[in-house]
Amino acid sequence: MDLLQLILVLIQTTIIVDTQKIKVKDNPSQEINRVVNQSQISTFRGKLIYEEIPPVMSVRAYLGEEFFLITDTSNHTKLVLRPSIQVSHNTLQSLHNQQVEITAKYVPGTRPKQTETACPLDAGAQCLPQGEGYQVLSIVLLNPHTK
Repeated sequence: MDLLQLILVLIQTTIIVDTQKIKVKDNPSQEINRVVNQSQISTFRGKLIYEEIPPVMSVRAYLGEEFFLITDTSNHTKLVLRPSIQVSHNTLQSLHNQQVEITAKYVPGTRPKQTETACPLDAGAQCLPQGEGYQVLSIVLLNPHTK
């Protein structure tokens, strides 16, 4: 097993552990990423967080997740947000740490082929899906006193 294969196995293990931790913490009554009807447009309120992706090859860079909406601060439930034609990357970035209300549509991730790209693998030896999250169609800055 060469170094790259070892790294990918370690990343897979970390992702599986992280996913299990998230499932324990998440509020099951709340509709989040994979649970929401994929064609449904939903409205959420919460704190928008921007986390810059470091310019290194990593699972985080591969997934491209840099915008999050914390909808429940008690258990840190967060949704992955994606820019859209209506709401740009710069707009989302400018609202870091702000309370917002978004209208968004869930977008499932796509799986590239291993023959086309270097990718972290899931337990079934397939590339992890990329691009999953909520595509933000509109965003409104909330009054600091609005919950």
